Amino acid sequence: MTNLRNYMKSVRQIKFVALAVILILGATLRFWGLGNNSFVADEFLDINSSYGYFKTGEWKAWDFNDGKAAVVNENDARDERANIYKWQVVQVFRFLPPTEANARAISALWGVLTVVIMFLVGWKLSGRRTIGLFAAFLFAVSSSGIEFDRKLRMYSMFFPVYLLFSTALFLFFEHEYKGRLKSLRISWTKTGLNFTYLAPVVLLGALSAMTHQLTVNILPIFGIYVTVMALREWRKGNGYQNKYVATILTGIIGTAIVFLALPGKMKPYLETLVWFDNHYSYFGYVVRDYGAPMLAVFLAVFGAQSLARKYDREREAIWLSSSFLVPLAMAVWLWRRNEGQQYIFFAQSFFAILIATGGYALVNEAKKLLAARWKHVACMTTVTLALLVPNWGYFLEENNTYHETASGSAANYRKIFQFFRKNASDGEILVARNFRNYYWNGMHVPVYDFGGELSTVKLTTAELQSLMSKYSSGWVIFSGNDADYISRDAENFMYRHMDRQSNVLIRGDVLVFRWGGNGSSY
Repeated sequence: MTNLRNYMKSVRQIKFVALAVILILGATLRFWGLGNNSFVADEFLDINSSYGYFKTGEWKAWDFNDGKAAVVNENDARDERANIYKWQVVQVFRFLPPTEANARAISALWGVLTVVIMFLVGWKLSGRRTIGLFAAFLFAVSSSGIEFDRKLRMYSMFFPVYLLFSTALFLFFEHEYKGRLKSLRISWTKTGLNFTYLAPVVLLGALSAMTHQLTVNILPIFGIYVTVMALREWRKGNGYQNKYVATILTGIIGTAIVFLALPGKMKPYLETLVWFDNHYSYFGYVVRDYGAPMLAVFLAVFGAQSLARKYDREREAIWLSSSFLVPLAMAVWLWRRNEGQQYIFFAQSFFAILIATGGYALVNEAKKLLAARWKHVACMTTVTLALLVPNWGYFLEENNTYHETASGSAANYRKIFQFFRKNASDGEILVARNFRNYYWNGMHVPVYDFGGELSTVKLTTAELQSLMSKYSSGWVIFSGNDADYISRDAENFMYRHMDRQSNVLIRGDVLVFRWGGNGSSY
């Protein structure tokens, strides 16, 4: 017995050492060269609003060009969005300057914390530390996880908070209470609910909702889960008198009351749905972390099956599967929004846990087929499988989150506006999307802004002609992401009446034009 206890203790120690190694790996991949790449896309919005709050104490965009809060701000709602995340970024600015690396540090920290959370949730739902370790490893080297954890965006925080919220809700609804409090034992016996987890559900749910509105996906996920479980009870001959049927009826009645009492409140949510769309790119998004997508899918299916049948955790298997498949199906066929990896990222945690479970179960099957003397082969099989699953090729790509080259699709705004700063003359006007003013900070250059986030109006030829009449020289700088905000005629006009600038600093999907000065005049 003493030898067995010592063996189990040594195994636990080895696994926690493995977790420490995985944690160091995850931290290195997230913090290494964190400021190498320039801000892109919505990172500009978050640096503006975070620094604006730091300087003014209000959620207002900061204009780095003029060194003051933006005078005209058409996007107050966007500046206040996910302020629970951006507030943390603000605290960094109290000690460090607002560089790209410092601004992204909170995201990287959340990424490191998520490695631990993946271990704990994987362990809790599967009952096996090894599965938790494999899940933590998959996230530590996940290309999408690394990318979001190296950006100034709330998704790095939303991923783990939503995972904890989802897990707490499942445990509240399904985890048997085995404590000593009589009141909680009675409530579990009568309702089947574990009120130990009620406070975490409420707090984590509120935190998740404050971080991102995608939290609302928990409703259809929970609805599908209880429906599947109700059918399961019926097939077992347990009838309809159970908490699953009661939950379904309560949900139907509650939904009807909300629709009747607050029809106007529900309309905006319904307008975010479109029936049977074909956003099939989401299938590619959820498997991009894995070098062999079909192997990942096989392991996930095998993991769900093993969790349910071999490890006697059918509820956990159904919950994990629902938590992944329901939002994926909705993203592909129901969501009325632009397609993007960020919108399905939060669901990938459940996929990773299922893959980890499948890998663990597959190795155990291999052990059964091998004699005791072949244990080292089983060990090598485990290591080989762990190395085969992740997408290691991502780290060898010419353009990734660690470095950008001229062939990359993303515009390197830092270098582009470095060229502008070196060559712009006094009195010249800049025609650009003003929310990128972080990179021409302190220049006090006049800016003609176009293409606000919610804009439906395109930059026209007439506007350019008017500016060229008023200013003897100026610049127009826009990227491929701005194409929707510039009319075709206006772009053709630039090619005809302005000089397109070419320089080693102008890298990525971007066009820079100039008139007057060293350029053309109209």
